[in-house]
Amino acid sequence: MQREEYIAQFQSECYLPAASTALNRFMTSYAEHAEQIHKTIVGQFDAFSRCITRLQERKLMDAVHSVALSFPYSSLMCNNPCMMFEVYPDFPFFAPHQLQEVFSAPWVFPDWNDFYEDLLSRTQKLGLGTVVRTPYIKNTMWETARYVLHFVSTFVKTQMVDVEHLSSFQAMKKANTFRITFGEYMDWQRLIYAQLPQIDIFNCEGHESLSFRVFRSAVYENKTFENLQLDDARFESCTFRNCFFKGVKFRDAKFEGCDFEDCQFEQIRLDGARFSGSKLKNIVMSEIKTNCMIPDPDTILGGFTTTDFVNCFLENLSITKSDYSASQFQGCQAKNLTADTSELSSSLELLFAQG
Repeated sequence: MQREEYIAQFQSECYLPAASTALNRFMTSYAEHAEQIHKTIVGQFDAFSRCITRLQERKLMDAVHSVALSFPYSSLMCNNPCMMFEVYPDFPFFAPHQLQEVFSAPWVFPDWNDFYEDLLSRTQKLGLGTVVRTPYIKNTMWETARYVLHFVSTFVKTQMVDVEHLSSFQAMKKANTFRITFGEYMDWQRLIYAQLPQIDIFNCEGHESLSFRVFRSAVYENKTFENLQLDDARFESCTFRNCFFKGVKFRDAKFEGCDFEDCQFEQIRLDGARFSGSKLKNIVMSEIKTNCMIPDPDTILGGFTTTDFVNCFLENLSITKSDYSASQFQGCQAKNLTADTSELSSSLELLFAQG
């Protein structure tokens, strides 16, 4: 056999099954320890924010533009996985950090050495050790590590969704544009929270992002929302009348106390979105997606969030060709609901039965 054939056998019969086992172990651990992880991340951010506030009170730090939460791979190599919060004057890593705090994070890659032992055992059982040596095996593990860290970015985002309610965060002086990111140290960073200037959806420049924007008490009537990316946007007490939504991404968006009437939704991404205290009347929903774990070219990696409808009123709502399998309906009232060729969650099925 040629070396390429040995490597192909290692990839298919050793790496893929071992990586799958490790990923399942990681995901199970995240779910089982979610509450403890939440307390750790939020607690560390709270302490970091208090430190920033004290420095600002002493005139030693200006308003903060960017906070980066990073995972350095070197800590994993040293068997002491950790994360770090850092303050930057703009985007992370383009200039020296202004403040840094490191804390232990053993939960990110639990039992990492077991992954290596599994890979090594599978390699030796197939007699591939003379070709596939230890350095190559360890190098393939970093491919899994990067994949896992992208998944962790979604998990961390869900843990920090309410940090704005912390008194330390409210006391911190923030720039007009403020961001919190998560990712690899000195590498990619994913935006997980932002406070941005207000913007008009229908009166802005094409290059201006609509994600993470806040829209308050806006009235949209006879409007067409087409191919817009409104991920993580927040709509508070907004009204939508006779509006058409097509190809819009509302991933992780929030609708609080909003009214929708005589509206049509088509090919909409709602994974992670939350509707609370809202009313939907005379609504047609077609090709709606709530399950971010169903693969497609535009999936956000992660599966810790659901599409939530909390204390909402639904009347004359039609659902067709949609996937509501990752949705939760809590405390909602419904009247005249219909569904056709759609996958529904148990809570939505129960709502249909009641309505």
